[in-house]
Amino acid sequence: MRLRIATVAAIAVTMLATAGGVRAENAAPPQAATSAGAPSSDLPLADYQAFDKFAAAHPEIVSDLSHNPQLMKDSEYLAKHPELRNFLSSHSELRSALINDPGDFIEPHGDRSPL
Repeated sequence: MRLRIATVAAIAVTMLATAGGVRAENAAPPQAATSAGAPSSDLPLADYQAFDKFAAAHPEIVSDLSHNPQLMKDSEYLAKHPELRNFLSSHSELRSALINDPGDFIEPHGDRSPL
């Protein structure tokens, strides 16, 4: 009896494996991922890396910005934080992206009021 159960189980496994193989053979080939159609306005990877480096060096500023992203446009805040002012000045495209969509760079703080 044990031999029959083992034989039936082996046949079932073989049938399932074969059926899976048939489906895979008949399936359409996978599509290659390309950048065709991607927005050309995306920032270069170097800009994201530059911000990551800045964020690692200045976590207190990034914390402030996570509570209030509008500080990037606040002249008083920028005067108190020349490292942020200088960073934004030297990365003009990144500055625009940060101001327009800070959520792409900075994790919003949970108790921040909507802008």
